Amino acid sequence: MPLRPSLRGFCPALLLAVLLQLLAPRSGRAETVTAYKYQDYQESGGRIKVQAHYGLIEQTLGVEARIKITAVQDTISGATPTGEPADPVTGLVPLSEMHDRRKAWTADFSRQFGNINVAVGAANSRESDYVSTGFSLNTLTDLNNKNTTLLAGISGTNDDVKVFYQPARVSKHTFDLIVGVTQLLDENTSLVLNASYGSASGYLSDPYKLIRKNTELLPGLFLPLTFAENRPDSREKWIGYASINHSAAQLKGAVEASYRLYHDTFGVTSHTLAAAWLQRLGDEVILSPSVRYYTQDAADFYRVSLDGTAITPGPTPKPAGPFYSADYRLAALNSWTWGVKLVWTPKPAFQADIAWESYRMTGRDSATSASAFPKAGIFTFGLRYTW
Repeated sequence: MPLRPSLRGFCPALLLAVLLQLLAPRSGRAETVTAYKYQDYQESGGRIKVQAHYGLIEQTLGVEARIKITAVQDTISGATPTGEPADPVTGLVPLSEMHDRRKAWTADFSRQFGNINVAVGAANSRESDYVSTGFSLNTLTDLNNKNTTLLAGISGTNDDVKVFYQPARVSKHTFDLIVGVTQLLDENTSLVLNASYGSASGYLSDPYKLIRKNTELLPGLFLPLTFAENRPDSREKWIGYASINHSAAQLKGAVEASYRLYHDTFGVTSHTLAAAWLQRLGDEVILSPSVRYYTQDAADFYRVSLDGTAITPGPTPKPAGPFYSADYRLAALNSWTWGVKLVWTPKPAFQADIAWESYRMTGRDSATSASAFPKAGIFTFGLRYTW
């Protein structure tokens, strides 16, 4: 489910798990699955740090039904850019300390009806200033002797946001649709194609991001004042995704490569390329190096400051505009993630994994200070037991 931006983007790639299951030793379907995962995300320079604990339990209910419950608790702390321009002497952007804790859960129930699997889900996420409640409904339809699987799904959230400069809480709503197909091309190769549409409405700004403007208080007297950002109160997005998975039996390995195209009404267009190789080392170990490249254009209303513009910012959001934000995450940027994962399966019922990733973001314009963009290390450890 969507979370506030400060806590997004720290979960491992789920598609990689599919290939791990294909390479893992086969066993009978377990009645119960339990799993735990720990993740530590640390930006350099004393910036944002996130420590997350994930728990999962999945239980078979008869032959055709299954329930899955997950729980998450994470903490975020450290310094993050405020949105103000870099200091002209040091070249560093101003930072603001933050600390918060999130608790979240999801529950999914799925049942098989002939060749159709239907799954319904609910979720809730809580932070000190943000509460999100969501739902989902997904169907998987097997065709062509299970060589073709069709995906269709909907999901939505209702969020309650506390904005420190407003007396009353504000709301945010999202709705998403997805359709897709997974096609087995041969005994070693599968292709995935997905398309999705999403919309969001309500309070879409980040209440902790500022923007600066040299403001004339008296004739000839200017002071650099800061104001809350003002984003549009609605957004639509379109996503296209394609991936191909191929098992190379002679090499005892498999490869996954994917491409994602994203565009929204904020004016952001992004491209994501990712690849991973899964190499079996003996009967118990899989080694998986991976790389991911991401690039995006800036939002139409992204600005480093309001200097030189006729915009007069106000104390509260202006749904009619003009719109402005100095959040570096809306700038034109590139990012690289590369890492390696080790999976150990000493017994069919038990699996452990450990992973390390390095993440680096850089800007693509000449106005945004390079110090605004983070680099980070991500450590992940997990255990899984079935019976």
